[in-house]
Amino acid sequence: MEEKMTVNKIKQLLTERRLAELKDLIGELHPADFSEIAEELSLAELIEIFKLIPDREKIAEYISELPFELQSDLLKAMSKEQASEVLTEMDTDEAVDLLAEIAPEESQEFLGLLPQDEAAEIKELMKYEENTAGSIMNNEFVSLPEHLTAAQAIEYIRQMSPEAEMIYYVYVLDQKKRLIGVLSLRDLIVADPQKKITQIMEEDVISVLDTEDREVAARLISDYDFLAIPVINKQGMMVGIITVDDIIDVLEEEVTEDIHKMVGSAEFYEDKLIKATPLSRAKARLPWLLVCMIGEIISGSVIEFHSGILEVMVALAFFIPIIMAMGGNVGAQSSTITVRGLATGQLRLHEMWQNVWTETKVGFFIGITVGVIISILTYFWQNNYILGLTIGLSLCITIITAATVGTLLPLVFTKLNIDPAIATGPFITTVVDIGSLIIYFSLGTFLFVYLGRL
Repeated sequence: MEEKMTVNKIKQLLTERRLAELKDLIGELHPADFSEIAEELSLAELIEIFKLIPDREKIAEYISELPFELQSDLLKAMSKEQASEVLTEMDTDEAVDLLAEIAPEESQEFLGLLPQDEAAEIKELMKYEENTAGSIMNNEFVSLPEHLTAAQAIEYIRQMSPEAEMIYYVYVLDQKKRLIGVLSLRDLIVADPQKKITQIMEEDVISVLDTEDREVAARLISDYDFLAIPVINKQGMMVGIITVDDIIDVLEEEVTEDIHKMVGSAEFYEDKLIKATPLSRAKARLPWLLVCMIGEIISGSVIEFHSGILEVMVALAFFIPIIMAMGGNVGAQSSTITVRGLATGQLRLHEMWQNVWTETKVGFFIGITVGVIISILTYFWQNNYILGLTIGLSLCITIITAATVGTLLPLVFTKLNIDPAIATGPFITTVVDIGSLIIYFSLGTFLFVYLGRL
């Protein structure tokens, strides 16, 4: 409601040309709040607003929070001089993200507006593969040569690092630019001014390789509660840092992407989901649904194959939905827990069989409990102890199997370097549906035949 009122107020001030009031109103907005409002305004209105802001750094902060497509449109609508100034003021990692998302020809056009050294830095960062630590790092960090004292280091930072994104951590490099230590700004301030920084720095530095997956960096920052983590190359040279605000964005994106993979719509996540056309959304979801349809046709074939026992014991048909639903639910639970555990690092591949065995035992306890309950209910409902025994045993075995398969599949997929998120949702449900019907009818046939009821 407040956002809508702000949008209306901005539009009113623009219409009435009360630009001084508008400038004050915009100046009070946080960049994140402005991004929500900006999507309700036209491109022409946004251009008019940015003309009121003389501070290019402030404009860069506002633009950085907007969707990439809108960022590109705004920069193209500016004069070349203004666009160059705004891009220069943007954090390097944010400029890289923007240029990587837009069309290559537009990217080259924007790079041509930048000073040569700045363009070279951005091009170097754009060489990193998507989803690597290097692709999200910022190369603006505070580093010190190892020979300085604490007092000299403070003066060095004051003179050399006014534009650094983060000065909570100060990194110590040797003559070959290799990372040899780290210290906090607090450590530096409270240290004896004449003490060498090599005497107060932490030598056991936790870092991440620039070619490693960005999730490794996210896990380290989360585990150690860092505000930033240094990024090094294979030679041990420090090339950048990844800050906690970048990691929050990464975690949100990874979780969103995994959720879409789990339900078979991985093509759309982030802003693509909202802006995609109905036809595009349908095309993204159809492949998995067709796989599910084929799976359910196989399930129907299993039922048809056992139609003989259904003709003799019609009550077996009453419990098909229960068997399939319970198996699918347990399988989906197990696979989701496993995929999430793998994503957060709580589950390790070297503990694969231990994890499978643990989840199988969980399935056993659930299966026994549910099996006993359904057996008793079936007996009193149908007045048939063999039917109750069939339903109870089938459900118990189905749940144990579903828990095992739901845990095993994501682990196997990970071992094969296949994204484990696809082993959940529609996939696991289809597999368990087929398996549960085979278990149900096979056990039903066996019990009825060998207990003399057929």
